Amino acid sequence: MGWTQIIYGVVLILVLLFVAVLYTVRQVAALRRLRAAEEMALEERAYLHGRAWRRLVTSLLLFLLGVMLAAALVYLEAPAQRLAEEQAAKEQQGDTTPLAPEQREFARFYAWFWIFFLLILMAVVFLAALDYWATRRYGIRQHRKIIDDRRAMIEREVSRLRQERNGLS
Repeated sequence: MGWTQIIYGVVLILVLLFVAVLYTVRQVAALRRLRAAEEMALEERAYLHGRAWRRLVTSLLLFLLGVMLAAALVYLEAPAQRLAEEQAAKEQQGDTTPLAPEQREFARFYAWFWIFFLLILMAVVFLAALDYWATRRYGIRQHRKIIDDRRAMIEREVSRLRQERNGLS
């Protein structure tokens, strides 16, 4: 494992953990503000509550990814690199003996570790897409509500102007 891999790994871990903690704090604060806000419309409260929970879960999953990445960097990468180098050396020598049981167990654990990591990453991407979709739907509903309110206001104003014009004639 080279220094560049270690440096990039540490930077990625720190960024993941920083973003996870930052957004966890922000979403907990948002949930507290929602609890205190009584004059808010029910639809807006439901949207903000759902958004805060989606983002809180996403933040916790990002934190888990950071911890898993740190564990992989510290505990798994060196043995995996050694195993890969040993297998490459065996293949160059023409040796086709299978892995020892402990090596096979480590390889299986390593594979399952990264499968689980990728599943969590997929959940993060899914939650981000769900958050985007919910925000878009809420924005469209609010935009339609504004258009309907504006249309009703214009109709009232037109009606008032017609009545004034008819009253003056």
